[in-house]
Amino acid sequence: MKLPRGATGFNAPPGEEPDLGTFTTVCYHAARAIGATVTGVIKADVTPSFHTIDVAQAQHHIAVLRHTTVPLVAFARPRTSGDATITFIDRPDLAAAITNLTDAQILTAEQLGIPLPQADLSALGPHEHDQINYWKPNTVGELLFNFWD
Repeated sequence: MKLPRGATGFNAPPGEEPDLGTFTTVCYHAARAIGATVTGVIKADVTPSFHTIDVAQAQHHIAVLRHTTVPLVAFARPRTSGDATITFIDRPDLAAAITNLTDAQILTAEQLGIPLPQADLSALGPHEHDQINYWKPNTVGELLFNFWD
């Protein structure tokens, strides 16, 4: 898996940061399409490297993670306040609904679990490699969806 420049949340190519409002609207439409509702939106600040849109469907709660600098999306179990552990999950129904409305790439739990040494980091900038050496993520998911500052 080749990771794009800006994957760490640092040194993104100019003009590629997503519009959270537009993506939130996508999530509202996608949630409705699968019989779910958006229950909250958490905008990233300095950290984490992703925005979170909370979606509820019956007894299931899903955190839709939208990377702040590159068009990548993942699904995770909701976290409690202050918890930096992310458990990635697959939601094919929600992935299909979002894919119909945006060009953002939905990553699977399997892709996010790829060990970092198996990923192609050649497109990342020097500052990003410095961040990787400092924070030492183990997987693609830990690199992409992080709490680095």
